[in-house]
Amino acid sequence: NFFRPKSKVEAMIKVTNLICFLLINVSVSFYLYPWFPMRNQMTITDYSFVTPSSLRSSFPIEWIANEQLDSFLPKNDAITILKELLADESLLDDSEQLVTKNWNSLQKRILEENRSVRELLGDETSDRLLRSVKQIGNYDSDAVKAFLESDAISALFSKVLFDGIFEFFQNIDPLGKIVNQLPIIGPIRQQIISETKRNLDRTLGPLVQGFLKGYNRVAISQAVDFVLSPANRDAFNSANVKLVSSLVDRPINTLFPADIGNKLIKDAYGYVRNANIEEIENYVDLVYDVIGDKSIENVVDVKRVLSASPTLQKTIDNLWTRAIEMSDS
Repeated sequence: NFFRPKSKVEAMIKVTNLICFLLINVSVSFYLYPWFPMRNQMTITDYSFVTPSSLRSSFPIEWIANEQLDSFLPKNDAITILKELLADESLLDDSEQLVTKNWNSLQKRILEENRSVRELLGDETSDRLLRSVKQIGNYDSDAVKAFLESDAISALFSKVLFDGIFEFFQNIDPLGKIVNQLPIIGPIRQQIISETKRNLDRTLGPLVQGFLKGYNRVAISQAVDFVLSPANRDAFNSANVKLVSSLVDRPINTLFPADIGNKLIKDAYGYVRNANIEEIENYVDLVYDVIGDKSIENVVDVKRVLSASPTLQKTIDNLWTRAIEMSDS
C-alpha cells in the first residue's frame, strides 16, 4: 500500500513520514556516540540490537531541539522544495480539496455552537482579557494616520460635515425668519421662502462641497491628533474594551460569516498558484536571515520542560517506543 497511494497528497504524507523516520534513525546513531567506540565503522543497521525499551526519546529530541534551522534544512533546499511543490498543479488541487473538506466539517461544528466566547473561557479569563485590552496603551501614529487619511474615511468625513452643515441651515432657517418679518401677505411670503430655499440649496451645495475639499485635510489632521493625544488615551482604551467585550459576549456562530472560510481558502490557493518564485525566494531569505541560526532551544528550554513534567517525558517515550516497534514490524 505504501507504493500505491490513492492520491498525491497521501504520497507526499508517506514520503514525509519516511524522511522523518530516516532523520530519527540518523539522530539515534548520532546520540549513541558516547557508548560505542567503533561508531565510525558502524551504520544505522548495526544498531538493530538496541531494543525500544533501552532507547529513550530524549536522544532525537535533544538533537532536534539543538539543531539550527539552516543546518536542519538548508535554505537552498527549502527553496527547491517549495518550487517543486508549487510546480505540481494536481497536488495543489488535491490539497485545496482536502483543506476545503476539513474546513467545511469544522465550520459546521462552529455554526452549531450557540455559546459565547465568555461562556467557553469563563468570566475570570474573559475579564482578564478585557483588562489586558484596556492596558494596551499607545496607538501607532503612522497606522492611525494611514487609516484616517484613507479614501473611505475621507469620504465619511465629507458626508458627515456636509450633512451637518446643511441640516444646520435648514433647522435655523435664517431666510424664513427674515422674510417673515417683511410686510408681505402670507401666500406670497411662503412662495418667496420656498423659491429662496431652492436657490439656496442649488448654490449652497457646491459652495459647501468646495469648502470641504480643503477643510477635510484639516479635520482629518485634528482627528489624528485627537486619537493620539495622551489626554484621550483612556477614552479610546475604553472604546477598545467595549468592542472586544461585544465580541466576547456574542455567540460563536455569529462571529464567522458562513462563506468567509471557503473564500479565504480559495484566495490563498489562488495566491499560491500565481506566486512569483522570486518573491518566494525573498520570503525564504527573510526567514533564514531572522531565524536561520536559531534552534528550538532558543525559544523553549526543552530539557526543563521535560524535567518539569515527568508525564510528558513518559508520553513522548511511549510514542517513541511505539514508532520504533511499528518501523520494525
